[in-house]
Amino acid sequence: MEIKKKVLDIRNLSCPMSFLKAKEFLKQNSDYKKKIIIKGEKDFKLLNNSLKRNYKLKVNKKEKCVFEIEIL
Repeated sequence: MEIKKKVLDIRNLSCPMSFLKAKEFLKQNSDYKKKIIIKGEKDFKLLNNSLKRNYKLKVNKKEKCVFEIEIL
């Protein structure tokens, strides 16, 4: 069985909205592989620190100040 992927692009949002959107996204898509795309070093660090408390993460830097967080 193939696992479907869901991607949340929150590059246009900043904290705390980015955190709230990510939290809701993770809650609604529990049966999917999930990726979150976020822009900005500060927002990335805040979201990454919050998520790694409860999830195993893989982070890829896509371009200057754009990060992709994959929830494993």
